Parts: sequence; structure tokens; C-alpha cells
Amino acid sequence: MTIDEMSAADVYRAYISAERAGDKAAMQALLAPGITIELNGRPAFESAAEDAAAVTVLFDAYPDYRREIIEIIEQGNVAAARWRMVGHPREDLRGRLQDLDIRGCSVIEAAGGRMTRAHVWSPSGVLEKALAVLRD
Repeated sequence: MTIDEMSAADVYRAYISAERAGDKAAMQALLAPGITIELNGRPAFESAAEDAAAVTVLFDAYPDYRREIIEIIEQGNVAAARWRMVGHPREDLRGRLQDLDIRGCSVIEAAGGRMTRAHVWSPSGVLEKALAVLRD
């Protein structure tokens, strides 16, 4: 299967597989350069480069970070996935960041083997808080 033949669910699975492997280049290759990503209904990132920067921060803060797909469904060029993120903050951040153990959902649109839009929902603002602490 060529990248252009990948379904939205295939693209998302490949992205999560690359994420688990820590392969940021493969992750970024699965995103359209101008991807728009919303986090809990608010604009979060407007490019593959911004997503890559956020992932770098997340990997740095949570050295044992991983995301698991619980379920994924798709229709046409859209896939919806329920997932779980887990990880422990590195030692110097333990007073500022809590452990990750959250379940959430992503709805992604894909075209040409790349994600073009992503809507990510997670409870209680844990991801937003982590990104805010790490950006300071």
C-alpha cells in the first residue's frame, strides 16, 4: 500500500506507531504541512512543525510516555479514535506536573496519506496544563 492509499485510520495508526517508536520524523511525515489541530475545542497548532515541537516537549517531560489506541472507527476520510496516554514526569518536573493517565478521543481527517485536521479531546485539561508548564 502506498501512502496515498492509506485510509484515515491507517494514517492514525501509523502516527501512533511512530510516536511509540519515538520517530518524530515519521510522525511529521504523516501530517500535512498546514494541519490544523484543536485541543478541547480550541486552536492548538497550525502546522506539522508546531505539532513536532509539542511532541518533543512531551517526550522530554515524560520519558516513559506512551499512547495506546483503545478503539478506532472510520468513515470516508475521517477516523475517530479513543486512546489512553500514560507516563511519569521526569524527576525535576515531578512537583510541577502530575502523572499522565488519561483517556481521550481524536477525530482526524486525512487526504493523500496525511492528516489534514485533528480534533483532540482529553478530560480535565491535563494536556493543556502540561504544555503550559513546559512552555514557561
